Amino acid sequence: MVLEKVFEYLWSYPSTLFLLCFFLYWLSLMFSWPKSGPNPFSTQWVEPPKELVTDPATRDKVLKQRFRLDKVPSNIDAIIIGSGIGGLTTAVLLARAGKKVLVLEQHDQAGGCCHTFVDKGFAFDTGIHYVGKMMEGNETRILVDQITEGKVVWVPMDEVYDTVVLGHPTKAKHFPMVAGKDKYIQTLEKLFPSEKESIHKFMQIMQDNKGAFTGVMAAKVMPKLLVRILAKTGIYGLMFSKYWKYHKKSVKQTLDDLTDNKEFKTVMSYLFGDAGPLPSQLSTLMYAALFNHYLPGAYYPLGGSSEIVYQIIPIIERCGGRVLVDAPVSKIILNKDGRAIGVCVHKSSGDCLIYAECVISDAGIHNTFKYLLPKEIAQKSALYHLIENVGVSISNLTVFVGLNGSTEELGLTAGNTWSYFDVDVERACANFLDLTLEEAAEAEVPLMFISFPSAKDPSWEKQYPGKSSALLITLCPYDWFTPWEKQKCQHRSEDYVDLKERIGKQMWLQCQQLFPKLEGKLEYMDVGTPLSNKHYLGAPKGEMYGLNNTLSRFSPEVSMELRPQTNIPGLYITGQDVVTCGFSGALFAGVFTAETVLHRNMMSDLTKLTKEVRTKIKRE
Repeated sequence: MVLEKVFEYLWSYPSTLFLLCFFLYWLSLMFSWPKSGPNPFSTQWVEPPKELVTDPATRDKVLKQRFRLDKVPSNIDAIIIGSGIGGLTTAVLLARAGKKVLVLEQHDQAGGCCHTFVDKGFAFDTGIHYVGKMMEGNETRILVDQITEGKVVWVPMDEVYDTVVLGHPTKAKHFPMVAGKDKYIQTLEKLFPSEKESIHKFMQIMQDNKGAFTGVMAAKVMPKLLVRILAKTGIYGLMFSKYWKYHKKSVKQTLDDLTDNKEFKTVMSYLFGDAGPLPSQLSTLMYAALFNHYLPGAYYPLGGSSEIVYQIIPIIERCGGRVLVDAPVSKIILNKDGRAIGVCVHKSSGDCLIYAECVISDAGIHNTFKYLLPKEIAQKSALYHLIENVGVSISNLTVFVGLNGSTEELGLTAGNTWSYFDVDVERACANFLDLTLEEAAEAEVPLMFISFPSAKDPSWEKQYPGKSSALLITLCPYDWFTPWEKQKCQHRSEDYVDLKERIGKQMWLQCQQLFPKLEGKLEYMDVGTPLSNKHYLGAPKGEMYGLNNTLSRFSPEVSMELRPQTNIPGLYITGQDVVTCGFSGALFAGVFTAETVLHRNMMSDLTKLTKEVRTKIKRE
């Protein structure tokens, strides 16, 4: 009778059941986990920024340290595959906690999507176009300051950080996205006076979702069996009601519920390109995370994105570790008990076997479980099958443009432009992606992201006087370029070059129609395809964002599998696939992975540090 009442109470108050299970789970960990590692966060690590180092040879000595076996430290604690921001964040935090770390990068310079390249007098970023929440005192900024010792300067972009352009470039309407909630709403009300109610309802939904991502993160720390039970019974939805409502509701559905105004719906869903899927396949939960990330304003790193990497590597080295490039890992080594104990680096001179206490992959789940592990082992993991069920994100085609003229002369702005040919973005993009490559080379591009990195970086003019740079990006299926995937990069046949350049020229034409001052200023152009992403970024299908960010990605059942610890002892994962896509998603995945390896609640440490820093700012 008493037991029956207990069960009745727990069913009536599911949050109590959750707390009880969670308490028992952490209690078991206290007796089973090793002693936690030290706190890697401290205000003492942060120093005032120093003068920017721009000499290429000096920077290359840090960013382009080529792999040789005699450069590998002895007694390595952790090997990290890949040097994206997720891997580097994990590496720094482990190093600060006293671990000796080796980071191995397959490309000829470190950084992953944070690396930059210089060609014929122009510098180009490859992944970071803008970052939100970099204002002083914000937790994200504090974390980045910790892993770079505060040596990266974050420059605010224009107040209008994004502009949505609808219609053909010659007769398009412009919709500025203004930083700051109040100004954002005021601007929208002027642009859509008949949609004031929809605007406020939409903003409330975005506000409601601020804490909703807790539902994703909770699934990553709770026992998987408990997650399954809570999700199956619907209790998970009672515990995380906002998450439950919006993780499976698309952005399109949310906006359809608010209004019939197609123009308004297109403008309010424009950020889908920062996640990948079209609005009908992108969850409102994920979209709200992006929206809230940029709403206070956007920032850009002084000196470009490689400055982040340039400041991180010396910290790892001072702690006894190394970051080595031109080091393609061909397999993860397992012992007879199935534990990950090292990696094999493939070199033309012969394979190099390197051993460590644990292996952490920042190469993406696809690479890790499809190519780096024996198939019979990988197939036993839920992650192997999740790759097929969730899929990888869409790829892109990028046009790198060098211009003759300064920011002032060309009238460039430190903001981005999202150009959509058609108000019906879903139809326009679907039609374009359904074309053959030959047909696409003759067509207008329905979606284009335009950015001028040179206008965002105050140090650019000193390094490249009288020059400017532009990036033009559109969605693109990997399948368009499969006929040339076996050919070597930079040595592919003329038909490949011709087709990609025809699309690139069309994109440049559309860009000039939006920015007439750029006519006749073209000095350099190169077109990157999904095959470029595969070669330089190690993305097997040229994907931009790792696993696809569709509705299923954020379900409890999928979220619980995407945690740092795998079913293979000694093997961990980090990067975009662990939490979510983008710089900040991979950044916090680095924290999540490091805390898992060290058995320490680093997010709690970071929260305490954030309070400490904010108190100091108020005093000053």
